[in-house]
Amino acid sequence: MASGSTRRNSIILRVVLIFFAIVMIFYLGSLIKEYSSLQKQYDAVSQKRDELRLEVEQKANMLENGTDEEFIKRAARERLGYVFGDEHLYIDISGN
Repeated sequence: MASGSTRRNSIILRVVLIFFAIVMIFYLGSLIKEYSSLQKQYDAVSQKRDELRLEVEQKANMLENGTDEEFIKRAARERLGYVFGDEHLYIDISGN
């Protein structure tokens, strides 16, 4: 009698362990997939950061040197709201 219940307990234990192993394999697979996705996002954000850093450096150099007249005019218009004396400024108040 004792060997029959021991054998059944052994089979149940094996089934539980196999089920646990399968669940862990799927869980690890999902973690690997999520890690890969996050790594791609990180790489994209890092690349965007580098591009923006380069753009900031270029604009800082232009402002320091004062060589790009068009850049200075655009910065004055956008940031300070300046216009030329002979220009007419129209503001769209419709909200569209």
